Amino acid sequence: MEIAVRMILIGAGIGILLLILTALAKRKVAEPLCLGWGLLALLLILAGIVLHPGRWNEYLSVGGLALTVLAGGCVFALAYGVSAAVSEQLMGMRETAMQISLLRFENELEASEGPERPRRELLVIIPAYNEEENIPELFRQLDRAGIREFADVLVIDDGSADGTCRRVRELGGQCVSCIFHQGYGGALQTGYKYAVQKGYSYVVQADADGQHDMCNIAPLYRALRERDGSGRRPDLVLGSRFLPGSSSFPVSAVKMLVIRMFRLILRAAAGQRITDPTSGLQGLNARVLSFYSGYGCFDQEYPDANIIMQMLMLGYQIREIPAVMHPRRAGKSMHSGLRPLVYLYRMIFSMCAVYIRMRGRRESGDASVEQDF
Repeated sequence: MEIAVRMILIGAGIGILLLILTALAKRKVAEPLCLGWGLLALLLILAGIVLHPGRWNEYLSVGGLALTVLAGGCVFALAYGVSAAVSEQLMGMRETAMQISLLRFENELEASEGPERPRRELLVIIPAYNEEENIPELFRQLDRAGIREFADVLVIDDGSADGTCRRVRELGGQCVSCIFHQGYGGALQTGYKYAVQKGYSYVVQADADGQHDMCNIAPLYRALRERDGSGRRPDLVLGSRFLPGSSSFPVSAVKMLVIRMFRLILRAAAGQRITDPTSGLQGLNARVLSFYSGYGCFDQEYPDANIIMQMLMLGYQIREIPAVMHPRRAGKSMHSGLRPLVYLYRMIFSMCAVYIRMRGRRESGDASVEQDF
């Protein structure tokens, strides 16, 4: 009986893990719920390995064990159905929230005084969450680098509790105020949707916390328009702190280990070496913008190595250039406290789901970058 119970626990854990990874790959269940299910699956596997119930024969007959397994399966099926329904509602709410935020921003622009400026082909997107203290230096850097002379700049205030959006507007900047906190990826996707609606050809995204020097924007913009030896322009350009000519701050041993692990995974899965797979300093062309802005096509929380893997496996061209980065000046990092452990768990889970999704597309013959999920 003990062996049977242990095998059932391990088998149930593996089955749930595979099912949830497949559900995430097919976007049937939202990532936060999948992560909860994944944790349950890992706990079941661990329980099956370490538990040694020596007297279970006295409490559980063969029939009782079969009934317990059947009841557990029914509960799981019901809970999975509820998770899928909740996930659909959550995704719909996020999409609606983005559209409401952009519509409100459009109304604010129409109500503001002054002539409308001609739109440039480059939009700089800066997601911000509780970055009121960093905004003045951010705009000083923008002005020193002359960014607003050749690009439009849009700050996405991701439901900040401080005066981030107010500070941006006081300094003469444009700011979309999200109606609630959606996460880093949600703020970026709001900016992508705006860029697509307005017909921008290129976007450069940078963080508002001071780590990404605004002097990087012009080189990223140039790299997006430069052709390589085969005459192709890149779809994505990443600012890397690890290439010759870059300037950065020391990276902790734990984070460096994570970065190296992501490098190996990307090399194995997609066949390309990316030196800085966690860089949020990126340039995107119109084709990538169109893809990212689609319903459910972008990670709402941590769009890092998982999204790079997705784009490489879809055939998009990615190039890296040296970047200048600094330590955060003020405020709290989104990777502080225990969040790095949560980040690593989420990223590994998400990368596995992305790999399953992309392999499925290849096997079905639908690997074109022009197709949506």
